[in-house]
Amino acid sequence: MHRVKGLEFDHMILVAVNEGILPLRAAIRCVPDLVSLNEVDDIERALLYVAATRAKKTLHVLCHGVPSKFLCKEGLYQRKMPSP
Repeated sequence: MHRVKGLEFDHMILVAVNEGILPLRAAIRCVPDLVSLNEVDDIERALLYVAATRAKKTLHVLCHGVPSKFLCKEGLYQRKMPSP
């Protein structure tokens, strides 16, 4: 996601937007206090926003298991099952 800043694409697919992956669990473990934890959340949320806003026509956000809290907090998560 870091490399898409400033670029645009007709279609974007963001995969593995799961809790523990976004925000990155390893980054959270090294955070010494709540203020820093909020900063990590802000940075990770901004990174997701930048990636999502690169789409000119369509954006697909995929997750498996538990979706990222960023999707749930913003009301962006809608469970959709694949067609058989």
